Amino acid sequence: MKLYVPIVILSVWIVFPSACKPRDKTIPSIAVATVPARPDIPLLPVVKSDFWIYEVHLEIPADVTSPGAAEVDERHRRTRTYLGKITPAAGLPEVDCFEVVVPAAPIEREFVEIFPDKILLRGSLLMHPDSTRPMWLDHAVPLVIADMKAGTETPEIQVAGGSLSRKTQVIAREQVTVPAGVFPTIRLLMSGLDGELELKRTIWFAPGTGIVREEKSRYRKGKLIFRESQELVDTSVRGR
Repeated sequence: MKLYVPIVILSVWIVFPSACKPRDKTIPSIAVATVPARPDIPLLPVVKSDFWIYEVHLEIPADVTSPGAAEVDERHRRTRTYLGKITPAAGLPEVDCFEVVVPAAPIEREFVEIFPDKILLRGSLLMHPDSTRPMWLDHAVPLVIADMKAGTETPEIQVAGGSLSRKTQVIAREQVTVPAGVFPTIRLLMSGLDGELELKRTIWFAPGTGIVREEKSRYRKGKLIFRESQELVDTSVRGR
């Protein structure tokens, strides 16, 4: 399935008077239509070593990880760093890569495609010693598209025979406050399936900065098994 993104053609109309009096030596006025600004673009201007630091709150109910397991309720920092464009594995195309570091957890790499007017999700890879290939999406999943308005939906994308699916809806455009500051954002709801797990992910994306807030939950047969929220604390890209 291909993602079709509407292209806005910016036009300028120049209007001249249809006629002038022969003895009138005044210069005819020229009316030029105002070209509408597109404040969303570029969605995410990045260079190598750009970083985002988040405060994370993780909750896992009791008995989820194993029978009798205690409830998890912890806070930690997550650092996301842009590595540039890389090839995730042999036979895969070159894409943009972010490295995600969380204390006491394997390093993760996130693969996306960043365009001035859209960002597409392509996959991820946990950097275990025995890791060979990433979880890869042959059909890219749209994360955010410039000029999205409340109510806009992207077509549902299914892969792996429908066992993995994603659909994104714009809930609102709103201003949010996080430790890093105040940002105008696009609030997105991403929903879908990862096998038997149901995903609900709300993202507040600030054009020009990236994700500033996120809430993610996973359910198995309607029962919550995981909830995580994060807020931006610091970044190198704000105001670029």
